[in-house]
Amino acid sequence: MIAKTVTGSDFEGALEYGAGLRSDRTNKQSELLSVANVGSNDARGIAAEMQKVAALSHRMQKPVWHTVLSWAPGEEVSREQKLKAAALYCELMGASLKRHQVAVYEHKDKQHPHIHIYINRVPTDGGPALDTAQNYARNVKATRQIREQLGMQQLPSRRVSTKDLDPHKEVARGYVRDELTAALQDTTIRSLDQLIAHFRQKGIEANLKRDAKGVLVGTSFRYQDSSVKGTEAGVKAKQLRDHFSQYGREALRTSDQVTPTVSSGRAPGAESASAGSGVAPQSNELLDTNPNLGAGVDDAQRNENELRRRRRRRPRL
Repeated sequence: MIAKTVTGSDFEGALEYGAGLRSDRTNKQSELLSVANVGSNDARGIAAEMQKVAALSHRMQKPVWHTVLSWAPGEEVSREQKLKAAALYCELMGASLKRHQVAVYEHKDKQHPHIHIYINRVPTDGGPALDTAQNYARNVKATRQIREQLGMQQLPSRRVSTKDLDPHKEVARGYVRDELTAALQDTTIRSLDQLIAHFRQKGIEANLKRDAKGVLVGTSFRYQDSSVKGTEAGVKAKQLRDHFSQYGREALRTSDQVTPTVSSGRAPGAESASAGSGVAPQSNELLDTNPNLGAGVDDAQRNENELRRRRRRRPRL
C-alpha cells in the first residue's frame, strides 16, 4: 500500500473528481463509500458543507486534503478493509472523525484497488487546522501501520513511484482524452489548425512536435498546469497524421509553420527567367519536396529509413 497526498482550495472540483464527474458525465466506476460529519451524499452538497466549515478559518487558503490510498495490483481488498483503512489513515494523520469532515470514494478504473479520501483540514469545532508538514514521511509511516494492523501486502517495488496517482494529473489526463476523442469524431474538424483552435476553446494548450521536414512526430497537451502526452491521451502522432491526411496535405499544416524562403543568389526576375528556360521551379512546400510522397505513407518512417541509407553509404576509415 502507498499513499499520495495533495492539498488545494477547491472542494467542489476535488469532490466532483472523486464522484467520477468528468465533462458532465458520470463515471459509474466511482462509488461513495462513507462520509463523516456531513449530511449530503452528492459531491456538490458535500463540497458546500465542507466549504462552509472551512470559512470559519480566515487564514486557511488550502483547506482541501486529498489522499489516494493504493494497494498492490491483484491484491484482494474487501469493502470493510477499505473503510477501516480510510478511518485508520485519518486518525493516524490527526484528522479525528469526531472533529473533521471526511468523504471517501472508491475508483475502479485501474488494475490496482484504490480509494480517494477527502478531508476538510478545518475541524468542525473551529480548532487548529490539520497540519501538512512532512506529509511524505508521515504517509510512509501511516501506510506501514495500516498494513500491519489490517494484514495487507506491501506494494511491489515497481510501483513505488506515485507520480501517476497525482489526482490533478488524472483529471487533466481524463479531460484531454475525452476532448480529443470527441474532436476526432467531429466531422467539422478537418485540420490540425482547427483541432488546435477547438482545444484552445476548451482551455487546452496543444503542442505539436515536428521533424526537420515538418512531419508531425509527437504531441503533448497542457490543462490546468498539468502536462499530458499524446500517448497518455490514447492518440499517437501517426494516428493524427493518418486521420487528417484524408482531408489533404494542407490539413496537416498549421499556421505556426513558416514557409522557408529559397535563396538562390540570383538577381530579381531570375525566377521567371528560369521558368521560361524549361527548368522546373523549386517548391517551398515542405510536404511536396518528394514527388513520390503519398497521403497514406508514413513520412516519419521514410525519413528514418533515408538516414539509415546515408549511414550505410559512408566510407569506413
